[in-house]
Amino acid sequence: MKPFSYYKKNIDSILENSYTNKKLFKENFHVIMGALKMSKPFREFFTLYNEIEQKQFKSKDELGEYINESILYLRPKIKSINLVCNILEKVFSNRTNLIKESENKVYGSLDYLIYKKGVRNISKRLEVKNNLIENVLDKKPIRNLSNSLTPKTLAYTLSENYNKEFSKLSKEDKGLLSEILSVKKQDLSNKVNTIKKNLLTRINSLVKESKEENLKAKLTQTKNVVIQMKKDKLSLLRLKQLHSDLN
Repeated sequence: MKPFSYYKKNIDSILENSYTNKKLFKENFHVIMGALKMSKPFREFFTLYNEIEQKQFKSKDELGEYINESILYLRPKIKSINLVCNILEKVFSNRTNLIKESENKVYGSLDYLIYKKGVRNISKRLEVKNNLIENVLDKKPIRNLSNSLTPKTLAYTLSENYNKEFSKLSKEDKGLLSEILSVKKQDLSNKVNTIKKNLLTRINSLVKESKEENLKAKLTQTKNVVIQMKKDKLSLLRLKQLHSDLN
């Protein structure tokens, strides 16, 4: 398996180089987000690599301690990210035109410190760590997300935003989201068709029962939206939420 920086840099590159094409960027964003959702350890790698590159540290000692803790935390999780890495390899193979090779000294140093073990590597690890500290402390600050939304900042905050948004959900919503994410591709079409059928039956019933023309018009509009919904997981989630609201 390749070191984590390979996957991190390729994700960054795909998002950056598809940003000007709204449809393509949206597709790539959702594909990558889908892969990250499958593995908490992969998101933790993603987040800590981001943090060490971006975070403003007060001193060498503080940064050194943060690096040490990150290495100790991530090293036992190397094998647990294999599945997502294999999935991303397929994602990358279909997007080679968007992947531009680049050097990132911070990521490269983190790879060495996390993946290289053993007594023979101690001197080299100390040298790499010292260089990493210097590179991080000397870096130029990255513009805040609230000031400028760029593909780079989107890449930096991808896993972090998912974790934050998921933590805000209610227990019921988390259960629903987990249920949708676990639906197999071969079962998706049938599940969407079934809930569409149930929803249309329910909406038709409400139209017949209602005496208010405005409500009838809104229900008819909702019916048309349901009919046009695609057979994907996002649509299934929206359909299930609508079904809950109407019952």
